[in-house]
Amino acid sequence: MASRQPFTPASLDNLKSGSLTDPQTPGLVIEVGARGKKTWKYRRRLPDQDVTVKMTLGSYPAYRIGDAREWARQLNNNVETGVDPREALREAAARAEMTVARAHALYMTAAREGRASRAKRLNKPRTIKDKQDIYDRDIAPILGAKIIYEVTEKDLIKLVSKKGETAKVRANRLAAELKVFFGWAAGLRGLVVGLENDPSRRLGDLKFVETRRTRKLDLDEIRWFLQAVALEKRDFRRGLILSLLTATRINELVKARSSEIENGVWTIPAARSKNSTAHAIALGPWGQQLFASNHEWVFPAERVEGPRTTGWYKARDRVLARMEKIADRSIERFCPHDFRRTARSNTKRLKIDFETAEAMLNHLKVGMERIYDGYELEEEKAAWFLKWEREIIQLAEKAGVAAELEVPVQPKRAIKAPSRRRRCT
Repeated sequence: MASRQPFTPASLDNLKSGSLTDPQTPGLVIEVGARGKKTWKYRRRLPDQDVTVKMTLGSYPAYRIGDAREWARQLNNNVETGVDPREALREAAARAEMTVARAHALYMTAAREGRASRAKRLNKPRTIKDKQDIYDRDIAPILGAKIIYEVTEKDLIKLVSKKGETAKVRANRLAAELKVFFGWAAGLRGLVVGLENDPSRRLGDLKFVETRRTRKLDLDEIRWFLQAVALEKRDFRRGLILSLLTATRINELVKARSSEIENGVWTIPAARSKNSTAHAIALGPWGQQLFASNHEWVFPAERVEGPRTTGWYKARDRVLARMEKIADRSIERFCPHDFRRTARSNTKRLKIDFETAEAMLNHLKVGMERIYDGYELEEEKAAWFLKWEREIIQLAEKAGVAAELEVPVQPKRAIKAPSRRRRCT
């Protein structure tokens, strides 16, 4: 049992064993260890609770009497109001460890489980990837190590404005994702973070004007494209032509597996589709030949296991440069996604109805039609893709590059000699 003696430097220096309770400060005790080390400790029971607060400050004389009494007084301020000071310390420690990186990891878990937005539904794999990409590319390098409670509106404005200097569309996506992330951290869904104030609340005011893309290739440009792409390496040549023939998104195409193609039909699984709906594309003879691969992936990477996901835009740049030489003029820049707009823009000319044209792009039906009309238009889509392939083949033949582009040779029909029938006289 701790003895009660006046707390003076002399009394503490003379203490050789046991413990001594400070008569002036409730709960403050100094104890002597087995090796004679003297340690400041705090022992006090919470009012009306069967809980004893036990805490340690450090050794004497590193902490002097005045230091220990001030420490104990602060603890008493909590204890006497029924608050366990250890909880406050744990919360303070947790706050000190809650960096933006740690908060974002918790946010991504909530996003995968459908708890990160008011929509309360599971996010698509593509959405999850986009969120992580934005964080890794734009947020983590600047704010990742910062305590989230110390992030200010000024920090976020600077981040978005800097991005807007070079990439306005990406700056808008960044601002939108910051609003969702910090809104979650400051809301009831993000109580695990417990952000008191949302610094992203006004970021919507920074939105940059976006120019909607309208680029499509005309028939002359398609012909020049076919001449130019004929000089590419086979995988890039196959991929860029298939992007035109199938009117699919480039990320859906380059990650295609050979197992997704069956009986001449390539089915993009729902997990890789932007709208989470599987999309079947009936390939024509040329498309089937271009898709043929003896590998797990239709476009395998050269140096790593997996699909070839890089190099496509550099290939586009090479093709565009050749097109300008062939045409002897400058040509507006285009991207693989513009092939979707090109194909869709030719549907009316080729006498394709609106519903089939939309289904060809895997655009979902809207309104009551989406609920009640379950017809998938597969036959109509197959007819369109075959018609579109034949249209491109004709352009390749006119450009004189059909053989280089691996266009299947169409068997010539045998010409029958006219039958000789006797005339009745």
